[in-house]
Amino acid sequence: MVLDAFPTALYLRLAGGEVIALLTRDAVLLPLGLRLSTHSADHPLDRWAGAVRVGSSQVQVGDWSVRLTRVVSVQVPENLEPNCRAIEYASHTLGRSGQVEPRPGLLEVLLGDQHVLAPASVVDRLLGVGPGLTPSGDDILAGFLVGAWSFGLVDDRLRTVVLEAAPAGTTDLSAALLRCACRGEAIPQVSALLSALSGATARARGLDDALLKLCRVGHSSGVSMALGVVAAAKVAARVRRKAELRPVWQLGAETDSEAIPHVDRSHGQHKANDLSFVEVPGEVIPQPI
Repeated sequence: MVLDAFPTALYLRLAGGEVIALLTRDAVLLPLGLRLSTHSADHPLDRWAGAVRVGSSQVQVGDWSVRLTRVVSVQVPENLEPNCRAIEYASHTLGRSGQVEPRPGLLEVLLGDQHVLAPASVVDRLLGVGPGLTPSGDDILAGFLVGAWSFGLVDDRLRTVVLEAAPAGTTDLSAALLRCACRGEAIPQVSALLSALSGATARARGLDDALLKLCRVGHSSGVSMALGVVAAAKVAARVRRKAELRPVWQLGAETDSEAIPHVDRSHGQHKANDLSFVEVPGEVIPQPI
């Protein structure tokens, strides 16, 4: 059945409950999508109508038929080392530009407070929070999950709770995207930000570009995913500073302002010349099928 339709995307729920998307070449490249070679200006997908049939590497909607010709990876980069200066720069940039969490306290759930949080409590406070096909709480959680995957955080219990709770706790599309996040799959803009937050050095321009492109995704989805990714990077950096790996929900909320010396907090300005960033090439960008 058709879940929703837009000029750039047609969301379909299959008989087994899984969700796929048909995407025009100008759409955001979702990890559960089949990308077409057509542009939404020429063939808007919200005009497609009729019975839906899926099988034998083919999707048929009414008189339209799409055949799968190539499979590409949507996996985020792995084994990344968090760059503390880049993380603080990204966090400060999001805050300065007014990109804040949709509900006060959501990020503290991930970053920890002065108490220990169980995975179920983390998911309960985030899952399904916010309006739309992909609620903001889900997008933050998805960003955190792929960030945890890339930075090597121990979060198997968190993934398990998300997979169990998502089908009944949020929309069909958002639950499907959370399953992708649990497998380390995301849109190219998320992969680019993860790469920009890693490495021994980095460049401010590359990080600014990655943040801008991700924050432009959707009405609020890109911003929320960026917040989740940066939260995961903060936790990963803290874990490495402590030289021990514990489940993320057992971490405290202590901060270390001296660990990030290159943000001028007194005037709200970045000392970009003091930041040494390295751009990591090779983001995964699916091609038209």
